[in-house]
Amino acid sequence: MSTPPTAERQVWKINAPPQGWPPPWPQLVEIAQTIPHTQWSLIGGLMVQLHAAHAGLALTRPTRDVDMILHIESGAATFAGVRHQLEGLGYALHEPVGEGPVHRFVRGHGDAETVDVMVADHLPPKWRQKALRRNVFAVSGGTSALRKTVNCEVDIIEGVVTLSVPDVLGALVLKGAAYIEDSRDRDRHLDDAAVLACAATNPVADRARMVGSDRRRIAALWKVLQDDNHRSWLATGDRARSGRAALRLLAAD
Repeated sequence: MSTPPTAERQVWKINAPPQGWPPPWPQLVEIAQTIPHTQWSLIGGLMVQLHAAHAGLALTRPTRDVDMILHIESGAATFAGVRHQLEGLGYALHEPVGEGPVHRFVRGHGDAETVDVMVADHLPPKWRQKALRRNVFAVSGGTSALRKTVNCEVDIIEGVVTLSVPDVLGALVLKGAAYIEDSRDRDRHLDDAAVLACAATNPVADRARMVGSDRRRIAALWKVLQDDNHRSWLATGDRARSGRAALRLLAAD
């Protein structure tokens, strides 16, 4: 579930970068203005961009997708409801080849615009979502990440848009889970983890909030990123040292 409404919820104010927000930010803004942030949290490459902007780091993470994880267990959203809202914006649910789960919505010539809509892992049976007679893709680490979210008030040309996003710890848990389970693009997950580690401001407090498989997932990242000369640290510049220190602390037994 997402961070409970009764819990104290952090609010981050994030200024637009000097060069503005790159694509697919226009897509993201349109979606956020249609589907309330109480129904979903932003993950994936745009999540990493937000953390970089909040920490004053360069936005070096390119992406072409908007990745959403729905707040199913809190009762705030259903896949069918969000599907209806996206279809109202002109998106169509893409049926994958084979028997895999659904998650991708496409729009435009050549399916140029994509949105991946997913749910958390470990949902109770009564909350499990289906579409096109298939399960909806469940994000490993999603349940933990949704318990560690903040609201971001982001400056855009039109004013301010509010987004829900996993905080640094939640984002690192997602990246650790993806690194373990997705062997297709491990370098990208390591690059993202390096940026996220450099965005950590209080790793001691973050460590105290870790539960379940959090440490195991982050330790998988540290096993590789403990190398001072790993290429993933290059984009973080003089913040690499503090990032490694934060990751070391979070991964320690």
